[in-house]
Amino acid sequence: MIWVDQTLNEGLRTGMNKGNVNHLMELLQELQVGIVDCRVRAWQKYGFLASMFPHIEMRGKVKATVEQVELAHHLGFKSIVLTCMPTLDKEAIEEVSSALLTGQELKMKIALCIEQASRFSMEEIEGLWRGLPTAEAQTFVYSDGESLLNPLTTFNRLSDLAIHLPVPIEFHGHNAYGLATANALSAIQAGVKRVGVSIAGVGQYGHAALEEIIMAQKCLFGQELGETGELASLCSQVLSEIGVVLPGTKAIIGEDIFAHESGIHVDGVMKNPKLYEAFSPEDVGLSRKIIIGKHSGTASILAKFKQWNVILTAIEAQYLLKEVRKRAVLYKKSVDDDVLWELYQARAV
Repeated sequence: MIWVDQTLNEGLRTGMNKGNVNHLMELLQELQVGIVDCRVRAWQKYGFLASMFPHIEMRGKVKATVEQVELAHHLGFKSIVLTCMPTLDKEAIEEVSSALLTGQELKMKIALCIEQASRFSMEEIEGLWRGLPTAEAQTFVYSDGESLLNPLTTFNRLSDLAIHLPVPIEFHGHNAYGLATANALSAIQAGVKRVGVSIAGVGQYGHAALEEIIMAQKCLFGQELGETGELASLCSQVLSEIGVVLPGTKAIIGEDIFAHESGIHVDGVMKNPKLYEAFSPEDVGLSRKIIIGKHSGTASILAKFKQWNVILTAIEAQYLLKEVRKRAVLYKKSVDDDVLWELYQARAV
């Protein structure tokens, strides 16, 4: 699989610090991202050359005009994505054709992207492809910019498209209805080897979340992947570089997704984590948290202190539970670790 990252684009769109770009690129490389897409007009404002990052493929995203293709070449991009709409009039077709030919003359790797491709029929897409000088285009990017697809239609359309087009297909889905990751997984099952992603799904219209796809491949498809033990940390660092705070409840990588409070819930997790967790927190570099609050039971108290290597008696656990519930109701929040330890110390005295 080749992950085509859109996170940098979001950072550029929101005005990320120029000094963070180098570290961001290093982190994306650690996450085994294959290609980093970058809107050329936004990249130009930062004063960088694509050649400054030789260890990862930078791909300039441009409108299909000669001017923008030449600008991408001037900024050091050896790969470009030409974006166009499928319902083109004669003048627009000539412009796209000129852009394609210019890219070919400049010996650039070219991906042709049809924006909002999911609006159009297979015949319309095929007709556009045949009507353009696409002989040197290496990739076709199928964009679901309006989030019109569902996993079933994604699989059917891309399976069919793979038969009719002579180049590899790349899928980019947006997330207006929360289906970007599911659609990306359907694309992968249809044989697509390039998928547009971003960390935590960030983006103006959302993208498939890289970390969700990685763990779905590992846990649902049973695929052998590289080490994922640093996944949460790396994703958090990437988001920090573009000025986004990672929510604690973000699936896969949020610090609170392995937090448990309910007494019965905690008892079940401690006996068999697979009842509540699709994978262990250690698989992505996180740890299980026992939250002590008004819904806790003695199992929660015992489990919490066991994490601190303290074995409580049944009487101690009952006493602490009574005190915890009083405080949780009074202050309308869970009891933090320092307060819980103070309660234990007071009881011990």
